[in-house]
Amino acid sequence: MRSAKPISQSTRKILKLLVPVLIVAQVVAFFFLHFSNRRIALESVDAALEAGSRTFAYTTATRREYRQLTSQLVAKDFGLVGTIANGNRATIESALMSQLARTGAEMIVLTDLQDRVIARASSTPSLNETDADFDRRLKEVLSDVKRPSGNLLPIPTGEARTPLFALIKIEVRAPMPVAQMYLAFRINDAAIAEFTRMTQMWMAFVSHGEGAHPKLSVHTSTLPPDLGVADIPHDELKASGSTVTSSTGDQYRVKLLPMGGIAGYTVEAVVAKPFAPVFSPFLKLEGLFATSILLSSLISILAANLITRRVVKPLEDVAQKDALTGLANRRLFESNLKNAQQNQAALGSGFSVMMMDLNKFKQVNDTYGHEAGDVVLKAVAQRVRKLMRTPDTLARLGGDEFAVLVHTHDAQRLITLSQAIVDAVAQPIQLASGTWVEVGTSIGIASAPQHGATGDYVVHAADLAMYEAKKQGGGYAFAEAPEAPAPD
Repeated sequence: MRSAKPISQSTRKILKLLVPVLIVAQVVAFFFLHFSNRRIALESVDAALEAGSRTFAYTTATRREYRQLTSQLVAKDFGLVGTIANGNRATIESALMSQLARTGAEMIVLTDLQDRVIARASSTPSLNETDADFDRRLKEVLSDVKRPSGNLLPIPTGEARTPLFALIKIEVRAPMPVAQMYLAFRINDAAIAEFTRMTQMWMAFVSHGEGAHPKLSVHTSTLPPDLGVADIPHDELKASGSTVTSSTGDQYRVKLLPMGGIAGYTVEAVVAKPFAPVFSPFLKLEGLFATSILLSSLISILAANLITRRVVKPLEDVAQKDALTGLANRRLFESNLKNAQQNQAALGSGFSVMMMDLNKFKQVNDTYGHEAGDVVLKAVAQRVRKLMRTPDTLARLGGDEFAVLVHTHDAQRLITLSQAIVDAVAQPIQLASGTWVEVGTSIGIASAPQHGATGDYVVHAADLAMYEAKKQGGGYAFAEAPEAPAPD
């Protein structure tokens, strides 16, 4: 029985270098994973914020449109219009009170065409009391309600947190305009709690007045109490892609949505997404990856002797094959071409070279990206490889350039193979996105000894023929016979 060969000195050197390199590579990969996870998680949080913002905008617009339609129905109520015509405030307010439940509004204010308050009614006792000063303040505020949206105003009601109201303005006609009706809808915790359940994001409505460093007032909120949004500087919240840390150390990604406002108030919605739920899976993955590094390092040390004995062949495969398509690369193609040239010189056995270039490949790359180009290259390689015989060599030389070494110089065999390749490549190719693309190929054919006894001359002749085929719109073309005898 033959004994196993001892590990050579050079292999020992490889062993001493390989194990530390493997460990260092895995540690580097861990740090790369760590920072990549942070970036991906942050992008996920920002994407969730953007999606939630769009959902909120759509929901707000739908609710505003519904309230507008409901308010218009109230303004067209004949009984209410008749009551308004009587001019008795107590009677009008009684009629308005009956409309509160119908519209869902918390307060309805009726003014003349100059915004002087005629009557008002509210389901909130503090807003329903007769108060001339409050009527004058309402006149100043309501004169600013002109926009179709963004009419948000905080109105004190004696509560610990001043509520925020959305105002809808409707004209009362009989049939000409006789009055103006304003319906105030409270933005309450239940509405934004529903948004939180839908999007898994927290929200608060805040307002502030004029000034370089405005103080925020929180009107309604589902934000965690430890976030303390009222204490955060407004400029920090306003910054694009801001991250806020709560008093307990939890981090939130925060986005500020402008909501408008009137009477010197600016109202904004604060949308926040916590990092913890998004980061949790990534942290678990990092823990598993760190454990795998320790185990794989131990296995690398124990199995290094076996690995080094079998490392040469895999390295040769890597050196001789194209990484993307698995075909022979330029190095292996040139080696086989040299062997074919030697056989031609010694045995007189001819050989041929087919140079291939893909048509419309640049268009696919420019339109759909390099990943789509890679899909096309792999699909072409797979189709053409099925047409090859065992002794022939199909290689990718680089980019979209392929070469075929065929151990024959029979013209009919070359025509049949070329046409088969043209037909195979012309079939549509489906990209990862589901899109179908079509490319073609241009093939130049040259043979030895007709176009040269050396592989370089044959390749050059086939290359020129390929460009002639490309000028003709694709297909295949044979190289022209040289005017002088083919060089040795």
